[in-house]
Amino acid sequence: MNEQPHDDLDKFGSAAAGRSVSVLQAFDRIIASIPPRDPLRGDLVALREGIAEREEMIADARQMIEKLEEVIKKVTSPANRIGTYLGSPSRDTAHIVVGGSDYYCNVDPRLKLRELKKGTRVLVNEAYVIVGDLGFETAGPVTRITEVLGSDRLRVGGEHGLQSAILQRSAELAKSALKSGDEVRVDPSYRMALEALPHPESREHYLDAIPELPWEKVGGQDEALQAIKDAIELPLIHGELFAKFQHATPKGFLLYGPPGCGKTLIGKATAYNLTKQLREKSGNEMKEYFMHVKGPEILNMWVGESERMVREIFATAREKRREGYLPFLFIDEAESILGTRRASRHSNILSTLVPMFCSEMDGIDSLGEVVIILASNRADLIDPAILRPGRIDRKIRVRRPNRAGAREIYRIYLTDNLPYESAILESAENRGAAIDRLIERLLDAQFAKREESKFLEITLRSGRKESVYRSDLLSGAIIASVVERAKAIAIKRAIANEAVAGSDPGRLDGISENDLQLAFDAEFRENDIFPPTDIAEDWFKLIDFDPENVVKIAPARAARGANTAHHFSGIV
Repeated sequence: MNEQPHDDLDKFGSAAAGRSVSVLQAFDRIIASIPPRDPLRGDLVALREGIAEREEMIADARQMIEKLEEVIKKVTSPANRIGTYLGSPSRDTAHIVVGGSDYYCNVDPRLKLRELKKGTRVLVNEAYVIVGDLGFETAGPVTRITEVLGSDRLRVGGEHGLQSAILQRSAELAKSALKSGDEVRVDPSYRMALEALPHPESREHYLDAIPELPWEKVGGQDEALQAIKDAIELPLIHGELFAKFQHATPKGFLLYGPPGCGKTLIGKATAYNLTKQLREKSGNEMKEYFMHVKGPEILNMWVGESERMVREIFATAREKRREGYLPFLFIDEAESILGTRRASRHSNILSTLVPMFCSEMDGIDSLGEVVIILASNRADLIDPAILRPGRIDRKIRVRRPNRAGAREIYRIYLTDNLPYESAILESAENRGAAIDRLIERLLDAQFAKREESKFLEITLRSGRKESVYRSDLLSGAIIASVVERAKAIAIKRAIANEAVAGSDPGRLDGISENDLQLAFDAEFRENDIFPPTDIAEDWFKLIDFDPENVVKIAPARAARGANTAHHFSGIV
């Protein structure tokens, strides 16, 4: 009887070892096979509890040892390196750059080489085997593209004393339309362009919207408009005739004259009408791209920055031409950036900006590539190298409007659909005729050469004296302001009448002749656009006199009287 349990222990122990069961599982089976009253059963139960406690202690110790081994492995293992993936010269080999050095290395079989992207970061172990893909870098140096070399390479740098470098495009930039002047972020090794960045000052900020502006909406400038049509429209519309006669087409144009006389308006009208005619002639969908550049916007205190902006402007214009646009480069206040160069010991920005502009203009083949229009009220201050034939071929003078021109401009702003005083409309058989008569009465008063309307007395080199009256300083901008002032007066009167008469529409009269005359007087009385002194240089920007023939400019003082005020601001 006593030998049987020991035989069972040996048998179950062997079975447990053969089937890889735990000691506790083997004990449970042995205990289950012993009769409940056998004294050995109690001993085995007690022994099982001790074994269970020891196994739990051993499991906890094993986990602690494993954690310690893992910590020891981490603190004693060499650091992995981070490289940039440049490509795969063969199916199983990768080309990487680590710390400025190139390596041909193997790839962990668990990674798929074909899924690695050009320019991505890779994890490299101590044997220089790629063991991980870290994705693209999110930070790094930024540089500007100076030239696009083919479909895969970019030339960068070369500005502010920096050395030029050739970069490859990353997979993210493989299909991006990059161009000279764009900014890109590069990897730390300076081998790969990773991301195209928006320019801090978007090049589109030069873009100016062109409204529907047919020639008829430009009043009082028939002579200038005809010169523009002859110089710009004919070479582009009738290019085959110019080619037959071997007649060279002009590159650029200068619009010069007093401010407020429509130089910018003529530039926009040229863009609208020329593009419209080319679109109708060719049948292709073409759109104008009007780049309105104010001269002072280009000036920058940093060395080389102004020249870079000039290159960027011309590069944008050429790029837009390749995209199917007809680019118009309109430079306002041209004398501020293209002024006459003067010798100086100090840094003079014009000494480098003017040659840069000249070289960019020389790179333009003809009018069909970029239409360049300069505008200035002091053409005599622009450098002669800019104005020579072959660059700015046509000089078009924009004069102040005469009486007929002023009539056209008034008619543009005093439209038939405006509300007018009932007395004006009752004086003629139709609305249009009534407005025409109103304008004639205004012109009679405004072009009258009275003593109180005299502004300046000019002494010429010949000794002859000329008087400048209000009408001699009239411009399209002044006429537009006069009409707006008259509208404001009529609106205030309508508001006052409405307060008195309630909602009776019969009391709400429109613009009157007196409103327009009061507005005209107020415009010249305030003299916001006229110089407050008699300095000749200031007045030469406004008057149509050759500076070389003028000896003296003196303000004309109006006679003092009960209802007479000074008509020259700043004169007491």
